[in-house]
Amino acid sequence: MKNKYFVLTVLGLMAGFVLIGCNINREKKVEDAKENVKQANQDLKDAQAQYEKDWQQFKTDAESKITANEKSIDEFKAEIKTASKKFKAKYEREVVVLEQKNIELKKKISEYKYEGKDKWEEFKQAFNKDLDIVGNGLKEIFAKKD
Repeated sequence: MKNKYFVLTVLGLMAGFVLIGCNINREKKVEDAKENVKQANQDLKDAQAQYEKDWQQFKTDAESKITANEKSIDEFKAEIKTASKKFKAKYEREVVVLEQKNIELKKKISEYKYEGKDKWEEFKQAFNKDLDIVGNGLKEIFAKKD
């Protein structure tokens, strides 16, 4: 009979220790999960700050290139006014096309909305390519006129 009570007591104590141990593990898991959420939120804030910094730098650079293109276009238009008809006919259409592309780029940069890192990288590449096309087109026109 004493063995029976002893065994029941030992089993009861073991069950209590197991339940206490599970509860401690649960609390630890909850604390770990809270810490992971805090870290994830901090990482997100850091990523957003980095994106904002990159965006502002990209936008500033792009706007300065667009402005430089506009100045080149205006200079070329002024030269076209004093040039011969043959020269006007040859280059006026090219300048108008490049001017339109430059206007589209200006609109594109002002209307851009962030949609994720992959889309941002695609936008930057496509925008830089288009910006280079306009810039190179203007350089080619200036090289041809000489």
